[in-house]
Amino acid sequence: MGVKGMKTLVKESGTLEDVGFKNSAVVIDGPNLYYSLYFNSKPKLDQQHGGDYSAFRGLVCQFFSSLKSCNIKPLVLLDGGAEPIKNKTVETRLKDKLQKAKRLSESRAGEWDNILPPLVKDVFIQVLQELQVEIQQCFGEADLTAALKANEKKCPVLSNDSDFYIFDVQEGFLSIDGFQWESVTQGAIPAQRYKISQFCRCFNVDEHHMPIFAALSGNDYSQLEKEDIKKLIGKYLEAQQPGQSSTSRQRAILKFLGEFRGKTPEEAVTAALQLVGRSKQEDLELYLNSAQQYALKEPPRPNLPQWVIQEIQRGRLTSFVTSVVTQKSMTLTPLVEDFSQPSSYSASLRIRQFFYGLLLGTELCTEYDREGAEDMRPKQVTPVLAGVTPEELQKLELEHLNEGPYHNKLKLVSNSSLDIEHIPDQLKLPLCVTRFWYQQNPDRFNMSCLQALVLGFLQGSTDGGAVAAQRPLQASAAHAFSRWLTCLRQSLHLNQLLCFPLSMKHFQVCQADNYVFIMCLSDYHLVIFCLLSDYYQIMNSSSLVNIFSECFIESVLVFFILSSKTC
Repeated sequence: MGVKGMKTLVKESGTLEDVGFKNSAVVIDGPNLYYSLYFNSKPKLDQQHGGDYSAFRGLVCQFFSSLKSCNIKPLVLLDGGAEPIKNKTVETRLKDKLQKAKRLSESRAGEWDNILPPLVKDVFIQVLQELQVEIQQCFGEADLTAALKANEKKCPVLSNDSDFYIFDVQEGFLSIDGFQWESVTQGAIPAQRYKISQFCRCFNVDEHHMPIFAALSGNDYSQLEKEDIKKLIGKYLEAQQPGQSSTSRQRAILKFLGEFRGKTPEEAVTAALQLVGRSKQEDLELYLNSAQQYALKEPPRPNLPQWVIQEIQRGRLTSFVTSVVTQKSMTLTPLVEDFSQPSSYSASLRIRQFFYGLLLGTELCTEYDREGAEDMRPKQVTPVLAGVTPEELQKLELEHLNEGPYHNKLKLVSNSSLDIEHIPDQLKLPLCVTRFWYQQNPDRFNMSCLQALVLGFLQGSTDGGAVAAQRPLQASAAHAFSRWLTCLRQSLHLNQLLCFPLSMKHFQVCQADNYVFIMCLSDYHLVIFCLLSDYYQIMNSSSLVNIFSECFIESVLVFFILSSKTC
């Protein structure tokens, strides 16, 4: 959600209050926070080579450490997907992201061309769980729940979403952009607090008319045509001062609403529509429904088994479950990849088909993915539960999936009968993913990538994202990387839905950049040599036994020697 021009208008109004924020609870808009941390970091985190998850993890830890030092108790809320009413808005944003991803892949991105790497949300959730930060994943957008929780806890909301200028949050709204968490002063974080009561006094409007203001100004649900706007605000426009930003439209709408103090929202909307020559009941309902999106009421829960609801809310189960079950759809966010090739998501189609089969049975699921380089298109996907007998399938129904047999679940998530008993827990999932990814396209180029991955597994932790960001983008390698990442992410989510048959106890999602940064570099032999040097040091380390089992080391070495003969 978002209200056009609202941030600038608030800044110009002089109603923001400087505060030293401490000793308080705060409700945090999770997506706004992880977007802000990733995109605004200095130096800028990698977006071309799949993401710098290790550095991002460090930023998240630093942020919550600052909160803790100021005795600030956070509740982080996460989105659960867009509501159907916003499909047009979502479609527009997806096309915009597609063009940004294309510019990034061609190394011609502008300052504001940002694409969030695919595993950022997963890393964010995992770090919060490790830090024991209270989180709640919602079943739609988190805005409404954030406002309700903030009033319940008598604390402000921390976000960059301009809709919080409209919600009636009693203790106000703190903008992430003005939240100086890296500059703790005397046990407090310098911040700017907005309160709707101060803003409405400044413009002489009723607080309960602010949702009408949002609906008329333009939000994700409604927007007047340009000609209608001119008719509505004509007699309320003020002369724009030199150097002043263009908030005259918003000011004129507020001036119009000031004439309806003490009157109902219906009266204000009816009068506005009459001014622009609209008298149909459907027009009235459109703008009243748009304003109703800001009403503080508990959002509905989807019709899902109780165990699924609990796991989603705790952040242990992906929110994609909600959109697949309720809307029979999945949106595949654009990636930085080789746009001359088919979408990287094609590599993980089989995994998603298993995912849909567990959730929908035989019902079709609509996927929204790129077609070519210019457009996002819907595609009907048939769910699959291959390799499972009818008797086993009965035990894998969603209602009882948390009780299903372990071996059936393991067979689904590992996509094979591979014996993984002796593989360390932290490598079970990435190795299963890598085997699945490579078997789809075992060509000469992917063999080089496969060798790099295996060496990455052996070498362990490195500052992979930072190294990759300093090197030129190789389109074919970036595409292979994106394909691998989609397989990893979809396997993570399938593993969650199956209640973790592959243990995640020691698996760090942020290590994805350490595993495969090599795949996006242009000089394979040089980096493989460096990795071999690191591997030699690991082999001579006394801590080797604590890192890998002897059986695993031997099998990986045999694999590497055999595969190298083909290159």
